[in-house]
Amino acid sequence: MVEKAKTGNQTAIIQINPDSDEKYLALKNEVNLLCQSIEKMVVNSPTATVKITEDVNLGKRIGNQIEILRKSYKDPLIKYGKYIDSTFKALSDPIEGARRVAAEKIKTYNDEQREKQRRIDEENARRACEAAEMQRHIDEENARLRQEQQINTNTGEITGPDLIMPELEPEYIPPIPLIKKTSTIFGSAEEKLVLKFRLMDIKQVPADLLLLNERAVNAMLKAGVKQISGLDIWEEPEIKFRSK
Repeated sequence: MVEKAKTGNQTAIIQINPDSDEKYLALKNEVNLLCQSIEKMVVNSPTATVKITEDVNLGKRIGNQIEILRKSYKDPLIKYGKYIDSTFKALSDPIEGARRVAAEKIKTYNDEQREKQRRIDEENARRACEAAEMQRHIDEENARLRQEQQINTNTGEITGPDLIMPELEPEYIPPIPLIKKTSTIFGSAEEKLVLKFRLMDIKQVPADLLLLNERAVNAMLKAGVKQISGLDIWEEPEIKFRSK
């Protein structure tokens, strides 16, 4: 079946349902016959080895024809799909970019508020320390003044210098309310602590978090390397088919 798909001002012809295509059906018949032949064949002589090798290499040619037919169906779909993706990506990317900008603006604001709060905490701590030091001096002076005071044992009247009044509680700066979550009719923005990491020393990383580069290992084996620390390397026979 053939479908029409528009790309911009152009119209593309796209084939679908390959299982009804005569070329597909012919290839399917060839594949079935070839697989049945290989399944039934008994390899018990050099002649049989030649015959089964011939069939496998014939299968490679059939596979090439299958790949050509598959691409004739899929490539237009991939091309059209990429066009669709890129067209809509032109709309979605700016929104995602704007989201990142908004997140950075909120984070910057919260960081500024946290810095203001840090300075407020320092100032409040300074005032508390200053008040405590002042009260210590008052307590020491009152202790000295009490020694100069006299009490009339008959009347209980205290004569002498008056004691100094206690230091008043310092006036602290109120904390800045940090906005952790903002809600609207469309949704919300919430600040959460997220764990991050950066590599400091790969030698200290647990082994179960390291990924073996199998592609690099296989490249070394193909180059003839037979010993790699931590790996067990051996040889075993494999049959390689080459089509002409």
